[in-house]
Formats: sequence, C-alpha cells, structure tokens
Amino acid sequence: MHASPTWRRGTVCKILDQEEVKPHKVRYYLECRDPEFGEKMAEVLCVYRKVKVLKKAAARSKTKPSDKVAIISYDEKPGIQAIATTSPDLPPEPGVHATFARDHEYKRHGTVSLLAGIDLLTGKVHALVKDRHRSVSSSSSSSSSTRLTQPTRRST
Repeated sequence: MHASPTWRRGTVCKILDQEEVKPHKVRYYLECRDPEFGEKMAEVLCVYRKVKVLKKAAARSKTKPSDKVAIISYDEKPGIQAIATTSPDLPPEPGVHATFARDHEYKRHGTVSLLAGIDLLTGKVHALVKDRHRSVSSSSSSSSSTRLTQPTRRST
C-alpha cells in the first residue's frame, strides 16, 4: 500500500492559485423558482401555528387534543434502495473496534417507495412502504389523508 502524501498548506494554495480555483470565494444562493412560494410557505406556517395553539389549549385544560382533529404532515421518498448485508454484523470488541462492524458487501433487493407522515398533534407516525411507485397510489393515499385533515367549515 502507498502512504498518502502529506501536503503543506502553501503547496495547496500554490496549486489552487495556478489553476485559478477559489473555493473559499464561492457564494451560494437559493433561487426561488416557484412564484407562489410565499403563499405556500405562509399556509404551512399557519398550520404549525394552529397546532401550537391547539396544544397550548389542551395543556391549559389538562386534556388531550380532540380525536376529531388530525393534522398530518407527510412526505414521499420514491426509489429507496432496498439492500441487505451478506454477513452478520460483528459486535464491538475492546481494542479492536469500538462500534458494530459491518461487511462492505451487500445484496440488492430493488427499490421501494416510502410515504411517511406524522400527526402533528399526537406525534403518531404513519408509514407506508410500497414495492412500486405509482402516481395513482400516491394520490389515493394523499386524498385519504386529506379527507382526515380537511377542517369542517362552519358558517358564522
């Protein structure tokens, strides 16, 4: 095996100067590509404020939030690699390795899609794992949770 070379700071600076590379002078920015971003952000923040108000009211009256109200925040992560180890993990051994050791080899089992949500009032986590990603199944899950979370409108 080759030992990795030791680079001095001056050498690195000379190389960067010669190539006109200035990573320390790069400024990052976030470009807003959605013209309705401000409205959407305000709507989400209002939901979280409503959750806070409901939790405070429940704490003052020393009761749990109503079971009739569910505010669920969910997200979808399609295309997660499903992998398995080829050998069991090795437990920690003093003087050898301080944490569990895992072999670098793994077996692929395709991909899965995860739809996860959390009830913001109770903290209960809901998860759905599918072998395939279909926009139809995603929208049907979305509509069923939307039915749960749609507030009842009252005329005043």
